[in-house]
Order: sequence, then C-alpha cells, then structure tokens
Amino acid sequence: MKRSISLVLVSLLACSGTEEAAGTDSGPAAATLPELEPPDPSEGFQLKMTPVVVEPYSELWWCEVYDAPNTEYAAINSVEFLQNPGTHHMTLSTVTLGGTRLEPGQRDCNELYGDASLMEDQLMFFGNQDDATGVMQLPERTVADFPPALQVIHEVHYVNTTDQPVTLYSYVNAYTIDRDTVEARIWGGQVRDENISIPAGESVTEWTRCEMNEDVEVIFLAGHMHEKGTRFTVRPWDGTESGDIFFDNDDWHNPKITQYDPPLVIPAGTGFEYACTWNNTTDGEVSYGLTADDEMCNLAIVFTPMSTSTVCEVVETSDGVLYEP
Repeated sequence: MKRSISLVLVSLLACSGTEEAAGTDSGPAAATLPELEPPDPSEGFQLKMTPVVVEPYSELWWCEVYDAPNTEYAAINSVEFLQNPGTHHMTLSTVTLGGTRLEPGQRDCNELYGDASLMEDQLMFFGNQDDATGVMQLPERTVADFPPALQVIHEVHYVNTTDQPVTLYSYVNAYTIDRDTVEARIWGGQVRDENISIPAGESVTEWTRCEMNEDVEVIFLAGHMHEKGTRFTVRPWDGTESGDIFFDNDDWHNPKITQYDPPLVIPAGTGFEYACTWNNTTDGEVSYGLTADDEMCNLAIVFTPMSTSTVCEVVETSDGVLYEP
C-alpha cells in the first residue's frame, strides 16, 4: 500500500470511487475557476491538475500523471494548496523512485491502478482532505527533500451530491529554502486497520497500538475515516499502558491535521494507541475498502529525523489482527 516520501505532510489515504462521467474542462466555465498564483521560480514551484468535470450525482476518482517541474533537489519548507471545497481527498505521489515511469495524462484511477500492484511501489508525498485552501509550514530550517525528475500522480477523489456538474481543480505550491541552511529533514508514514467489520445497525469501536522502531519527534498527526466514522482518538502508548486522549476528532470529513510545537518526543519502543468508532445505519455490513461506501481507520504521522527505515510497528489490536505496511 502507499507509503510516504518526505514532503510536508503524509495525510492519509487510499480511497477510491467509480467514474461515471468526466471530461477535461476547456469551456467558458474553466476561465472562472479559482487559481493559485505559482511561486516565483527562485522561491519554489507549482503542481497542478488539469480541471475535470464531475457530473451530477456521481463519484470520481481521477488521476493525472505528469513530470514535476524542479530540475534539482528542492528543500521544501512550506506548502500552500487550493482545491474544491468538500474534496474527499487529494494526494500527490510517485513511483519514479522505484524505477517505474507511467504514460503521462489523465485517466480514471481505477484504470491506472488496475489490480493495485502499482500501489506497492507508490510513495505518497502530500495529501489533503476536505479543506479548500491552506498553508502547511514546517519549523524553521526543517524541510522535505524533493528529488528532481519525479513523475507525479496527482489524485483527486470527489463525490458530487448536487444536481449540477462540478469542475474539479487542484493546485499545490511548494516553497523552498536554501539547502545550505537546512538543519533537519522529515519523513512520515501511516498505520491502518484493514480488518474492519461493522454489522448492520450497530456501533463498533476498534483500537490499534503501535510502537516506533526508532526515536522520533512528531511534527504532524492526523486521522482518517469515512462517513460512518463518528470518533477518532489517539492516546500515548508507553509500551505497557496507554495514557489520556490527546487527539480527539468527531468530524470524519476533516482529518484534523494537527501540528505540534514543540514536537511530540516519541522514544523507540513507545508510540500510540488510536481508535475508531463507527455507526453503521445501513441494512448491510460495512468493511474496509477504498470507496466512499466502505470504511477506513488510518493514523498518519510526520516526523524528524528523516529515516526511511522508521515505522510505527503494530504490536496489538482489539481484534488481534496486526497490520504490516
């Protein structure tokens, strides 16, 4: 499944939908779409998706593959984004580091990912959910190292519940600093509960405990559920006992991306206990899956120092099934 490369945030996600109708927007409406002014080339670069139409009462999981514009390593210290309000998720990822190059252009993500084997090599380096605009700022002289010549998969998942077509747009500005001034680099990852079973008409809570395999300082933390999620909580885990809740979110639309200043100091062998509560008001069982009708329970963290071997290893769960990334 998706892992994270060091950019400003690893949000969450691996959600999908089904494309009922989509088309590139080149008509009069395209000229009226909001736009985000790109950075001066000396200060950064912009990643953007070609606008696409989502027809009324339809769900679209849409991917565009293109080359990132930076020609040398970029030390990214902050990110600004702009997208449609209510976007279920947007992610930027790559498979280039694994040696794979894809055919450029736009297509249904179901077509791009196929049997999901592509996701095994996929590195997610930025993600956002629900918020239409915002800025994510790393601490001074702390950066995400962004290599040159990356091929980007710009992915958007949107559910149009209205009776009118909606034109999707997505812009991400990456702002850089001089590499000679860098003092720290970030990395990140996520933990998932992929063994979810919520009987019809019932409310269920499941928890997961994970321990860091290396010392880290956590800068960002977020949680992800789908629409049946009613509460996402996180407690500290010292390897023996869990502490008081320090992260609590009852809005499944918003992953409540939280920055910690000072960072959370998490020694190796300690970590987190996170829990999801769902309320299934349907007449059928709901399980883990990639569509809006399925459910998820993902914990995402971004931390320093950068180390590609650092993970939060699942050691115990409420149902006894351990997630292995």
